[in-house]
Amino acid sequence: MVGDMGKDLTKFSLLSNRIHEIFFGKFFSKSKKITHPSLSVPNFIQRCEGIPLAGTNVKSILFSTDMAMVENSNADAVLAVYPFSPSIAIMKSLIDFSQKPVICGIGGGITKGKAAIEMAKKAEGLGACAVIVNQPFPPQDIKKIKANIQIPVISSVSHSNFDFVARVNAGIDYFHITAGIHSQKIVEDLRYKIPGFPAIATGGSQLIEIQKTIEAGAKAIVLTPPSSKELFKSIMDTYRKGINHLK
Repeated sequence: MVGDMGKDLTKFSLLSNRIHEIFFGKFFSKSKKITHPSLSVPNFIQRCEGIPLAGTNVKSILFSTDMAMVENSNADAVLAVYPFSPSIAIMKSLIDFSQKPVICGIGGGITKGKAAIEMAKKAEGLGACAVIVNQPFPPQDIKKIKANIQIPVISSVSHSNFDFVARVNAGIDYFHITAGIHSQKIVEDLRYKIPGFPAIATGGSQLIEIQKTIEAGAKAIVLTPPSSKELFKSIMDTYRKGINHLK
């Protein structure tokens, strides 16, 4: 395990030349001869048990709706959640394009009730592998969604003061622990409160934090890539050095 971590810490160094644990700086690999990054999942994530989605054992999930990111990622699945009302057009585009399982957000703080139920049915019809609801989503609405679709329903959780049992009784299939550096603690809390219930989790911005979240019991890890602006900065810095050398 330590050996795998050492290899990953050396490999993922696009945005930072330090071999410290800044995850954003090591999620993308780059050799000295290549200036274009590609999304490469840390090898140690393969140690996750995984969750079954659309006939695939999913261990790594890319949190992005950017098609360029999706196309250049070797993550097992895609998490399509964004701070706006759910969009059929976005769902269809990502599902048709990605050629891998797509988890679609269908509601939470903005979209609830009948609108969320209809969105869940449409997501399933388009080929989503699962739907996900945000923390404020009422358990009674989860029951209605479960009665209308066959694909898994995932519930996001961002703090420990949360009624896990109510969500499980409503019929959810997985939790998504989305608390950054605190994800490890909440995964541990869930394992204590409901032993054996599966959860995916974000792991924070550092490789060591992701490792700890896996050890705490996360079945799969959600990875948030850098923005296009951050990626272009590294590439353009290289180009600008070339221009300066020509002057």
